[in-house]
Amino acid sequence: MSDYTPEDIVKYASSKDGARAQEAIQGVLADKVMKALESKKAEVAQAMFNSALGTEKQEVADPSPRTEPSVETPEENTVEA
Repeated sequence: MSDYTPEDIVKYASSKDGARAQEAIQGVLADKVMKALESKKAEVAQAMFNSALGTEKQEVADPSPRTEPSVETPEENTVEA
């Protein structure tokens, strides 16, 4: 990261030091680009990990139909006396 600020750009431009003004402009712009890239990198990483975790929690339907064993209740034998 550069040590230049927008104030440095104005200072060098007003003192007619074109080379340093250009260097300051490039430094300030490079800092802004790096901050934007770091922000976007964090955003992309967050989206990647959230979607990866989201797929693990999804339940997958069982492709085979469930067949529960039927429980038969014994019929009561009634004896007539």
